[in-house]
Amino acid sequence: MSRLVVKSHRPWQFALAVIFLSTFFAVLTWLALEHSHWSSIRDRNRLGENYKRMLEINKELEQENQRLYEKVLTLEQTIRLDKQTASLLQDELAAQQDEIHQLRGELEFYQGIMEAARDTEGLNIYGIHITPLSAERSFLLRLVLTHVVKGDKVAQGRLRVVVEGSEKDGSLRRYALDELGVEAEPELQFEFKNFKRIERHLTLPSGFEPRRVFVTIQPKGSNQSTISKVFEWPAVTT
Repeated sequence: MSRLVVKSHRPWQFALAVIFLSTFFAVLTWLALEHSHWSSIRDRNRLGENYKRMLEINKELEQENQRLYEKVLTLEQTIRLDKQTASLLQDELAAQQDEIHQLRGELEFYQGIMEAARDTEGLNIYGIHITPLSAERSFLLRLVLTHVVKGDKVAQGRLRVVVEGSEKDGSLRRYALDELGVEAEPELQFEFKNFKRIERHLTLPSGFEPRRVFVTIQPKGSNQSTISKVFEWPAVTT
């Protein structure tokens, strides 16, 4: 004779189990996100005064950019109102637009320095930017060094820049700064706290096609290692 077994159905126990597990995993997720959040805050605070200085530079460039942009708008309105002076104002407008373009490039350049400062400590060669000038085969070279350390320690040392390329006959040739410009020197002395921008005018010899730029810095002190970087010429001129 078969027996009829009666089991109690308790759906509330299953619901409580689901709620408990959901709460448990939610707390674990929250703790993981909270830990990541505080880790990020600690990393940012570690930059200290160096990062604040970069923010100040960024703010100043943005203000200057806004000022020039408003000036351009004013000039455009003046052109529409006074057709007799349109040609003169258009020339000035073009000059202002070139200046804005240059300032935007500098703003992006300094923002890149800020990003690099977050990940790199000590003395470093951040990068170079080469701009063609109006004179034939003439360029403006801008080199930026960064120094991210705790406290007010000053970076000192010597800098050397060499441009490598090919001559007309295909032979490889290297030129130091003193061979490419009257104001250049074979080695440049530097002394700064947070970052330093060095500008030099270069004039390339006829028939010489640049390929790479070698930058070497020798920090002051016998226990300091030499820092060297190589930059491709097409990359730094864009």
